[in-house]
Amino acid sequence: MADVVQYNMERMLPELDDLERRALFSRHEIAEIVKQRRKFEYRLKRPSTLKQDFIAYIGYEKSLDSLRLLRKKALMKKTGDRKLKKSVSDYAGVSRIIQIYRLATSRFKGDIELWFHYLEFCRERRNGRMKKALAQAIRFHPKVPGVWIYAAAWEFDNNLNAAAARALMHSGLRACPTSENLWVEYLRMELTYLNKLKARKVVLGEDEGTLACSVKNAKEKQWIDENKELFMTLDDKREDDKVSNLPDGGSKEKLDLFREQGLSVLQTVYSGSIKALPSSFSLRTQFLEILEATDLGHSEDMRNEILADMKRDFSKEPKYWDWLARQEVIDLNNPETTEAVTADQLSRAIQVYEEGLKFLPSASMLDCYAKFMMDVIHFTNQGSQSSEHFSAASHAVDPISHLLVVYEKAETMGCITEDVACQHVSFLLQLGKVDEAKTLVEKFCSGKFSEAVQLWALRFKIEMRFIQKNCTPNKAALSSIFEPLRDVLLKVPISEAETIWLMALKYFSTHKQFFDKLVETSMTLLAKYGGSDDGFSLSSTNINFVLQRDGLGRARELYKRFLALPHPGLSLYRSCIELELNLASSGDKISLGNARKLFETALTTYDQDVGLWQDYYNMEVKMGTSETAAAVHWRARKILRKSISLLPSQ
Repeated sequence: MADVVQYNMERMLPELDDLERRALFSRHEIAEIVKQRRKFEYRLKRPSTLKQDFIAYIGYEKSLDSLRLLRKKALMKKTGDRKLKKSVSDYAGVSRIIQIYRLATSRFKGDIELWFHYLEFCRERRNGRMKKALAQAIRFHPKVPGVWIYAAAWEFDNNLNAAAARALMHSGLRACPTSENLWVEYLRMELTYLNKLKARKVVLGEDEGTLACSVKNAKEKQWIDENKELFMTLDDKREDDKVSNLPDGGSKEKLDLFREQGLSVLQTVYSGSIKALPSSFSLRTQFLEILEATDLGHSEDMRNEILADMKRDFSKEPKYWDWLARQEVIDLNNPETTEAVTADQLSRAIQVYEEGLKFLPSASMLDCYAKFMMDVIHFTNQGSQSSEHFSAASHAVDPISHLLVVYEKAETMGCITEDVACQHVSFLLQLGKVDEAKTLVEKFCSGKFSEAVQLWALRFKIEMRFIQKNCTPNKAALSSIFEPLRDVLLKVPISEAETIWLMALKYFSTHKQFFDKLVETSMTLLAKYGGSDDGFSLSSTNINFVLQRDGLGRARELYKRFLALPHPGLSLYRSCIELELNLASSGDKISLGNARKLFETALTTYDQDVGLWQDYYNMEVKMGTSETAAAVHWRARKILRKSISLLPSQ
């Protein structure tokens, strides 16, 4: 290994001599470069080389080459020599980085991210290794669509070789026929090629226009439609002249040649992609977007064909109707859009959703319907518009009123979900209809959604608001909400009812009678299901509330009761240990003994937990003696035979 490293270092001598001779680096800096490179070379020759070793070496060489370029520019500016002759040091840095990338990709052939870094570096530096690197990447990753797309884009954009790019795309589609991105990018490439040919004709004066549609907003289109007389004379005359100058029967065919070819390409790619991906909805929508952004012959017929195919294949899926309805309005997700949703647009979108409900009367369909109306209301409010905008015409629809109708329709059809029910209640609260929200949430919680955590959390918030607003909290008023709430907590698993538990403990912590009942309820549940170490720990939460409310003595009594239950979780032990250590750090010797007992008790069940042993050892180092720390360390190393390296060394 040392011989190979020494050989590699000796090969760097001409480059280093050139750097010193041209005064780009001092002798001391070159010595430091040699030191760093030797260190990296030894790392790469280890039996178990890490990917990070290659990445670090490449990063160092890139930084070094960037510094060399900066100093070279400064030297050229200082000497006034604008064309400094290139020498070995100008090429050695890039060659070394390429070599390191080659070694890295040979060692980690399956790392596609590393391959893309390699390809991108070759592309940026316009290195001749690019073609071989692409061939190797394709050979090792033929099932990765991004590699084919990258290779085709390089041939098309850098080498201006459309035939090679097309061949790569065809090979990629044979290897990855189910890749949406490959089909879409292949279509974009073919249309771009046609557009370039058309642009060449335009430059030569043999054609006009491009295949790209001009993007105009709604106001521009409306103004043009209203002022057509300003354009008709000039445009019609020019068009008539062109048509008259062409041979009879061939005028429009010649002018529309590229538009017809583009449509033919789109039809061919579309039919092939549908056969390969018959169930891909997003593929159809992307084809429609490309069609709308391109000026092709008979594009309206093609659009109708795609829409008909989508209705045939996806009319039983809510996403189709949701997409179709949103096409009727402007982009609701575009924050830069300043135009308001018109009444006609909203009416057409609603008609689409109503038609969708006839085909697919389901909860998911109604959920899409409600979310769309919420987006319309939010978008209208963002544009500083009110619902009055929609009442300008007699047939207009108020989105707020219609959203309430949609929620009621979901309930009437029996398709309402917990999420939609929560949206309904929350929307009523936003409108300030607190009484209606209270009645509705009570109805939901007493019926179909008697164990729905989100709805119970909403109901608890509303009830507490009513109690605090209408009267001082008394036993009868609190009991009216506490008893049904406790019944729900007994039915719902602890892990799912985290929100309700936190709200209830926080609110009833100032009411001893109800708080004690909550603690007993948690005891019952933990005795039945045991503690949990994943996420929410009910026992730890109870102890924290009791500590803040009643002090240390009561908290100790409570955690002892929790630890006596079957299967206490590790998180409970950690909470109790943390409580005792906080007191021990202030000089309480009893707390240190309690912490040791807790550690020992926890280790009887969780003796394979490395973190627990580490915490125990760290506690003895800080607060115990060297003997107790050594004893814990010895026991841990004896039990954790396979995880010895994770323990701190003495």
